[in-house]
Amino acid sequence: MLPYQSLTEPFESETYLKKWLEVEKKASAKGFTWATLYENYEDNQYMSDSLLVVPQSLVTEVENASRAVNDIFVKTYEQLMKDRSMIHKLGISVFLWDLLLAEGKAAFSYFSRYDFIASAHGLKVIEGNTDTPVGLVEAAIAQDVLCQEHNRVNPNARMAANIKQAWNQVIRDYGISSGDTLYFTSADWHDEDKQTVEYLMSLYPQQAKYVPLEELVVAEENVQTPEGERIDYLYRLYPLEYFLDEKSGTGELIGERFIVHVQNEKVKIINPPSALLMQSKAVMALIWEMKDEWYTRIEQAAIEKYFLPTFFTAHPLHDSYVKKPVLGREGGGIRIVSNGTVLEEDVDYYQDQTAVFQQYFPMPDQTIDTWDGPYTGKLLIGSHVINGEPSGLFFRVGERITGNLSMFAGYTVQK
Repeated sequence: MLPYQSLTEPFESETYLKKWLEVEKKASAKGFTWATLYENYEDNQYMSDSLLVVPQSLVTEVENASRAVNDIFVKTYEQLMKDRSMIHKLGISVFLWDLLLAEGKAAFSYFSRYDFIASAHGLKVIEGNTDTPVGLVEAAIAQDVLCQEHNRVNPNARMAANIKQAWNQVIRDYGISSGDTLYFTSADWHDEDKQTVEYLMSLYPQQAKYVPLEELVVAEENVQTPEGERIDYLYRLYPLEYFLDEKSGTGELIGERFIVHVQNEKVKIINPPSALLMQSKAVMALIWEMKDEWYTRIEQAAIEKYFLPTFFTAHPLHDSYVKKPVLGREGGGIRIVSNGTVLEEDVDYYQDQTAVFQQYFPMPDQTIDTWDGPYTGKLLIGSHVINGEPSGLFFRVGERITGNLSMFAGYTVQK
């Protein structure tokens, strides 16, 4: 368990809440407004004002692991492009296959996040969020506010600069001229997504404009703004596979039409379609299955060090595994089994998806301060990889299944 700094010692609920509200107000003023999340008919605390004190050696190891894992994902993407028959194992709709397998000059993803478990038994990546990763505003803005409150150095200070470099790479790769506009979209009602998009847009160096997802016009020939402006370039914080279910008020399959426009390059999207290809958790099983065929000895060593054995059936793992829907999000549809006993399970979402089975690797305990007093949950470390470069860590503490209500906590390094 990592030590942590508290702004309220000894803990007293009234004093804690007063201090927490002060911190929340400062973070909100800078663009992080979801320190609480409304769910199950009540406000739930999402941000803790505790600050985890992390050894520099662990931060360095996560960054090194992030580079190694991202390199394996790059290699895997290259192998999938060579052996396209493998796509049938990824559990992605056939309607998207041609789009996902189209050759592109771009990186497979510019904005990714890899989630790690760090324990006395090693450091393991449990999944890659390569299509629509969030946690950027927490790691960039709220993290900085928390470090200032605790008068500690912010280890994520380079995030903004790395995002700017990523946009410059996107401009080069996509051939976006200074006269072109990059449009940004998300569900307008979703504060987290919208403000994540606005944060990314604030760092884009050329013309940019936000258009709510609900207001995109998917015409017969192209994609437009409500004012009729043609959209040639679009950053979308919306899962690509979700578009397949989108219909107009009159029942038109506008989501499928949007996918066809992307396939025909009527609109170029960021992250690129290849990001969804690599988002499938079946990639983790494919990496393990093809370990001896696709990868060099050095890459095999990295897989054995950082990746958990993952398979398309539970049989090789006997009675201890985590079942994961291949395109599940926010912990939906996950089942954790240890020694034949179901420790935790979500049955509300993604039950119709193909699943993979990953070796169960318990998360370490971590205590943080909350409205209700010190809370001990399970620690998960997200590592943002922006344009291929490790760019900042994102710590969450919650239940065994890291869901939407797992709490964010800032961090600093030990002096």
